[in-house]
Parts: sequence; structure tokens; C-alpha cells
Amino acid sequence: MIPSLWLLATLGAPAFADEPEPDEDPLSEHRAPFDVLVERSIGSTSVPVEFNWRRSKVHLGVLGSHPYELNNFDSLRSGLLARFPSEGLIYEASVSYVWVWDTPASEQLALTPYRQPGKPKRLELDFTMGLPLAEGVVTAFPRWFPAVELVFSTYVGLRYALYPFTYDGLTAREVTAAVLSPTLTETEIEQLELRRLDAMQVDSGRYGLMTGFGNDLYFRQGLFVSPRVMLAVPLLAPATLTDLRWWADLSLSIGVAL
Repeated sequence: MIPSLWLLATLGAPAFADEPEPDEDPLSEHRAPFDVLVERSIGSTSVPVEFNWRRSKVHLGVLGSHPYELNNFDSLRSGLLARFPSEGLIYEASVSYVWVWDTPASEQLALTPYRQPGKPKRLELDFTMGLPLAEGVVTAFPRWFPAVELVFSTYVGLRYALYPFTYDGLTAREVTAAVLSPTLTETEIEQLELRRLDAMQVDSGRYGLMTGFGNDLYFRQGLFVSPRVMLAVPLLAPATLTDLRWWADLSLSIGVAL
């Protein structure tokens, strides 16, 4: 019995010793845990691919818009804008000129004793702050159109109406007081009465609060197109005494990010 055990141990030991070790997995260096892969994939979709607008210093462009003041007059705006992006917000300043003209309805209204609130031709200054809510790369139809970086944002801003030709005969102190006043002064309204449309009652509001939303479409070269919808909110109406409370403004901006 003992020699047999000794023989089995002697013969069996080399068999286990000579058994080759399993080869290492050649793909082990390329493997990663599932949670790491998920983190990488989710993180990559939140990073701009076509154009990283946050790294640009300033955006310069032109704008055009159609205000809908809910009266019988027609208005168009055109001007220049500058935008300054940051990590979480985007700040914008613009200056534009507003053309105002009659429509058949306002011409007929002028034949009656009634008048509608409105604003004559003017300059407008806008100071706007945007908050990006969603961002991603989108493709368009037809297929030959390049992919763009789309940013959906909500906006809030202050719009200031400026009538530079109404300060004739005023001193520097009176001009400063008029510019800072939330309502038009009597002198300004008297001068605007000579320039208003026949069916128009000059609105006394000088500035108002605007809010809205829009898309910024960035091309790889830095060009951008920004359609936007803004709505006047009458929160400042008690101070400005405006009769134009709720109205909308549809705008389109085109420019380049530098």
C-alpha cells in the first residue's frame, strides 16, 4: 500500500507541475467596467462637437425683426448686435432702428376721431441675458446640408426706446433727466406729435421687459443663425404708464463667433 502511494505521488506531481498556465487575455488592456463606459458615453454627448461656442470671446452679427404690437401699424427693426458668451450664460447688447408706417386699417382709422397707442420711428437698445437649456448636434434635410450645433435657450432682457430728435431746446440736465425717466416727458411727446402717424396716439413708455426663447445654430466655421421669439411682459407698466402691454417680436440674427 505504501509503495503504491509513493509511486502515485511521484508520478502525479510532475503532471501538475508541467501543466501550462493559461495565456493572458489579449483584450484585457482594452476592457473597461460598464459604469466607466456609461460615464464616457454620457459625457461625450454633452460636449459640443461641431462648434464650441463657449470658447469664443465675442459674437458679432446683424438682426432683423418684426414687432407685433397688436395695433394697426406695421413695424420692422434692423440693427447690429454683440454677444458675450460665458460658461453658463450668454450676454447680448444690440442697437436697432425701427421703421413704422401706415396700413389700410390705420389710414381708415385716421378718418375717425379715434386713435391707437403706438410708437413712432425710433432707435431701440436691447440688453439681453440668455440661459442655454439644451444643446446637441443636429443634421438637416437635405443630406448635403452640414451638421450644426443647436443650442436652445431662454432669454430675458430690457428694451429701451430712444427718440434722439426730441431733445431740441433742452439743456443737458433736462436731457439726462429725460433719458433716465421711465416715461416720455411732455416736451418729448409734444415733439413726437409732429412726427407721429395720423391714427397714432404716442405711447408714453420708454422701456419694457422682454422674455422669450430661441435657437442658436452654429456652423463648424463659427457662423451662427439665431431665430427667436420674444414677448413683452407688462411688469414695468405701472412705472412706464405704457398702453402697449402684451405684444410679440419675431427676430432673426446672423453673424460670426470670434
